[in-house]
Amino acid sequence: MTKYADLHIHSTHSDGLLTVKEIFEYANKRKLKAISITDHDSISANLDAEQYSDKFKIEFIKGIELSSEYNNMDIHLLGYFFDHRNKKLNQYIKKFKEVRVDRAKKIVKLLQKDKIDITFKEVEEISDNGAIARPHLAHLLVKKKYAYNFHDAFSRYLNENSKYYVKKFKISIPDAVNLIHEAGGLVFAAHPLYLRDHPEMIDILIESGIDGLETIHSSYDEDFERKINDLADLHKLLKSGGSDCHGGRKYGKLILGKFKITYDRIEKMKYALKKIKS
Repeated sequence: MTKYADLHIHSTHSDGLLTVKEIFEYANKRKLKAISITDHDSISANLDAEQYSDKFKIEFIKGIELSSEYNNMDIHLLGYFFDHRNKKLNQYIKKFKEVRVDRAKKIVKLLQKDKIDITFKEVEEISDNGAIARPHLAHLLVKKKYAYNFHDAFSRYLNENSKYYVKKFKISIPDAVNLIHEAGGLVFAAHPLYLRDHPEMIDILIESGIDGLETIHSSYDEDFERKINDLADLHKLLKSGGSDCHGGRKYGKLILGKFKITYDRIEKMKYALKKIKS
């Protein structure tokens, strides 16, 4: 019987709607063998996950989604199997949390100037002490009836061309890759749809030291999924994949476990790690 895993899930520790416990409950319903919670620039969910991994008998792979950039292009990178106690990684996460707070405060002030009645305290309450992100602001704008829904909030107030937009702090691709490698993990390019218009980026990613590509994702059509798999094969890269579930916040429905990889891909990751460490 084929076993499956979803290695791209977000919890309430960043911009997801599901708690760690709820993620494991849904993963259990979907009969997944393994999952990874890959919150944005945060690893706090990894600590909660260990108890539920034992309870539900679902393998948990430590994960994170890092924000990096190249030539003003957003490049997200997924890290797996790292040591969550690594000092340098934790220092980065602490800094990132601080700049996320500062960014959110600036956006709130810009919105307040136009008589939009929201406060940073309300944003904090919605984030529930997780890594604050624009989806939390979007949620609040909908709640207070300044937007019809999540997508309306982004298109009117929070997109990169909006007058309320504040640039996000990001690090370079090589720095992000090195951060995970130094913590003993593997790095994958997350949903690299930019490869359609910028095929040269595969060389930049490889030169930066990535270990693999996310070859299954909820945003892919059949053509791109075929293309990304071919690229991974061509360059002998590992393959990861998952739903990018935000608990319904992103797509309006719960997609956890509906976009998944076969467990043999995880076995290949573990084999690659053994070779690196031997």
